[in-house]
Amino acid sequence: MEHTEAVNQFAVEKYLLGELSPEARSAFEEHYFDCMECATDLRAAAMFVSQAKKELARPSFVQAQVDAPKRKLFSFPALLRPAFAVPAMAAMLAVIAFQNVVTVPHLRDEATLASQPQVLPSVNLVDGGSRGEEIRTVVANAHQPYLLFVDVPAQNRFSGYRCSLYSPSGKVIWQIMIPPAQVSDTVPIQVPSENAEAGVNTLLVQGIPADAQNGSPVDLVKYRFLLQIR
Repeated sequence: MEHTEAVNQFAVEKYLLGELSPEARSAFEEHYFDCMECATDLRAAAMFVSQAKKELARPSFVQAQVDAPKRKLFSFPALLRPAFAVPAMAAMLAVIAFQNVVTVPHLRDEATLASQPQVLPSVNLVDGGSRGEEIRTVVANAHQPYLLFVDVPAQNRFSGYRCSLYSPSGKVIWQIMIPPAQVSDTVPIQVPSENAEAGVNTLLVQGIPADAQNGSPVDLVKYRFLLQIR
């Protein structure tokens, strides 16, 4: 997927809403891995949605919807009533304030960092993980990404490969698809700082069968590493 195509198709919005087909989703994931602009837009949109959900889930907002007359809860006049309008306006103002105070300056800082050379913390997991008892360590800053260098055991029967990062508690933090063309060499993966958890993390590499309808993802290798956050 080219950047112009991603913009014209509103790929960021549809990706967050789950409206992309499996093929389009894989193509977009492959694109934003190499596109700083789309990656930044995706992070900003995800932060906006997350904060909006928190504000709209506040007890005062929920109670206002319960107290409002049910028959006219979603009619236009009902939206103007204090019982609904005040919490709704508060939620909207909170989201706008969050954007102005936190999101926008944060994205400006990210854009500044992206335009300058950086030395990122990294850990080389090649020949490590499940292939040995050694657990390697990466020391990362709280608001800075870090790099994982991994080997993907390529096989012709797979149409692609999925990497899933599990936190020390066993929760899936993120997943990323890797096309076959990129696994001939060591694969560098830039890991975002959002949702990072210190401790022993696990990266599971799976092969996606070419006939996805008749086969489940196949576990290929697990890499374990110790993440220290300072």
